[in-house]
Amino acid sequence: MTCAGQQTAAVAGLVQWHLEEAGRAEREAGNTSLPFRRQRLLSAARYHRDCAELAREELP
Repeated sequence: MTCAGQQTAAVAGLVQWHLEEAGRAEREAGNTSLPFRRQRLLSAARYHRDCAELAREELP
């Protein structure tokens, strides 16, 4: 695999990881009855989705 191919694979993996973390945080937020915890989890989910979008912009 070329260096560019390795970089693309790494960035794609990073995008996938951030999307998985966002989904996990959203599911956990839906399962908690604690309002401040829900707020923190939803904030974390937004962060991970934003990071995934930024990383996706780096893909060719």
